[in-house]
Amino acid sequence: MLEYIAIALGVTLFGIQHSGFSSLRVKNKVIDKWGKRGYANLFKSTSIIAFGMAFLSMNYWNWLYFILAPQLIDIPLLLFGGIFLIVGLYVTLKASSVISVSTVADMRTDRTPELITDGIYSRIRHPLYLATILMFVALSLIYFDPRVIVFATGMSLYTLVGAHFEEQKLISHYGDEYRRYEEKAGFILPKF
Repeated sequence: MLEYIAIALGVTLFGIQHSGFSSLRVKNKVIDKWGKRGYANLFKSTSIIAFGMAFLSMNYWNWLYFILAPQLIDIPLLLFGGIFLIVGLYVTLKASSVISVSTVADMRTDRTPELITDGIYSRIRHPLYLATILMFVALSLIYFDPRVIVFATGMSLYTLVGAHFEEQKLISHYGDEYRRYEEKAGFILPKF
């Protein structure tokens, strides 16, 4: 039980770090003090540290089980996990072909706002969050272990929370234009 509490705590700390540094108030203060490059470096380094701590909280070390212990392979789970991984990577590529990560991360008011609604963004408002969840599902299927499942579930839930916070920032930033966009594109699943 204690190991699952450690995983939940690790995921929670990552969520606090990630959402805290992503909030406009914190982001603007850091950018005003150290510039955009300073913010980007601080955000990346603290995200890597926080995610690393959350990841290590799993205390799971059997990542190469399909080579070292092939008898543990559950073919259907491995195949479904592979499918989720491929779909997640595909969604990431489709989203990245339309918008860059620097565009996603830069919500400063000192630039002309441009709401991206082309490509995959015409159907899904947050395809990168969808891709993240798909990859965590893949992780939990490929490495079907309770610790990995708890970690992947926690990170997927945080991803939804992060998407909600992002949605609020976008509504405040783009206003009615974003409200009209909400009617055309699904939150995290495609709207047809």
